[in-house]
Amino acid sequence: MNVGIDSHSAEREGEGNSTYCRGLVSALVDDSGVDDFTLFAADPAHMFYGSLTGGGRSRVVRVAQGAGIARLAFALGWAARRVRINCLHAQYFAPLGYRGPLVLTVHDLGYLHVPEAFPRGLRLALRVLVPWSLARATHIITVSEFSRQDIATRYGIGRTRITVIPEAALATFRPSPPDATTKVLSRYGLKPGFVFTLGRLNRRKNLSRLIHACTLLRDRGMAKLQLVIAGKPDFGAQLVLAQARDRGQDGTVRWVGLLPEKDLSAFYTGAAAFVYPSLFEGFGLPILEAMACGAPVVASNRASMPELLGDAGLLIDPEDVQIMADSIAQIIDDRAFAGELSQRGLARSRQYSWAATARRTLAVYHAAAGR
Repeated sequence: MNVGIDSHSAEREGEGNSTYCRGLVSALVDDSGVDDFTLFAADPAHMFYGSLTGGGRSRVVRVAQGAGIARLAFALGWAARRVRINCLHAQYFAPLGYRGPLVLTVHDLGYLHVPEAFPRGLRLALRVLVPWSLARATHIITVSEFSRQDIATRYGIGRTRITVIPEAALATFRPSPPDATTKVLSRYGLKPGFVFTLGRLNRRKNLSRLIHACTLLRDRGMAKLQLVIAGKPDFGAQLVLAQARDRGQDGTVRWVGLLPEKDLSAFYTGAAAFVYPSLFEGFGLPILEAMACGAPVVASNRASMPELLGDAGLLIDPEDVQIMADSIAQIIDDRAFAGELSQRGLARSRQYSWAATARRTLAVYHAAAGR
C-alpha cells in the first residue's frame, strides 16, 4: 500500500503539529513493514527528509505552497491524484479535489475554546474548514480522550469514527548526565535549579500568571528563584516578552528563545520543576518530554492535561496564581517529594512511544483504504 502524508509541517520548528509529523513519519518509515510512503513536502531538500531511514520505502514529492490557500485548494489534491496513493493523511484540513480515502488528525479544537490565542483570519478558517474536513474524512485520529469527546460533541461525529492515538516523546528525551547538563546550561549562562516552561508563546500558555507566581515566591523569600522560558513567539506574545524583558533586568526571568532539540533534555533535567500552566491543550507534549527527563511537573488541570499527567505530577487551577506558587514551592522545598514525582513521571513516560503510535496509525490507514 502507498500512503500519502502531508508532511510540510515537519519542516517547521517549535510547533506541536511539526513535532507530531516528524515523530510519526520517522517511526512509520523505520518500521519493518511492507507499506510505502509518499511525503508531500514544501521543501524536499529539508534536512528532515535526509534524516529518514527505511531502505527507500519513502519518496518525497514537492507540493507548491502558494499562500497556503492555493496549496489547500488544489496543489495537494492534485499531487495526491497524480501519485495514485491508496490513502492520504493530513492534519486539520482536507485538500479540495481529492476524493480518495482520507485520514485526518485533529489535535484539538483550541480555536473554539481559546479563540483569543488565534489570529482572526486563522480562527475563521479553522471554524469553517475543520468541520467540513471532519465530515469529509474517512477516519479521524486525535491524541487524547478529551479531544475525542470534544470533537464528537461539538460536531456530532460518531465516536467510532475517531481513534485516539497519543503522541510520544522522542527516545532522545531522557535524564541528562550531570556534566552534560551543566555544560549545555552554561552556554546559556544558566545553572541547574531553575523553574522551566516551554511552548509557543501565545495567550493560551498562560505565562503571565506563571511570571506572577514566581514573583510571589521571590517576595516570600526565594530571592534567587529563576524562571526560564523557552519557545518561539506566537500570536499575542508581546505581553509575555515585555514582562520577561522587564524581569530579565535582574536575571529572575530568562527567555532563551527556541531551543535546539539536542539541548532540551539538559533543560528539563536541570530544572527544579517544569511548569505547564496552559489554559487549553489537546495533548501537552512538553509534559511528556519533561517526565521522560525526570523533571517534577506542575501542570494545568484542564482539557487533556490530567489525562496525560495522571498522578505523576501536581495538577493545578491555571488561573489561581497562589496555588501555582504553592505547588512550585512544594517541589522546591521538599526534595524527597520532588524525587518521588520524578520517578512517577519516568515510569509514566515509558507508556508512550512513537513506534506504538506508528503501528496504531498504520492500522487506521489500512482500515481506511479497505485493506
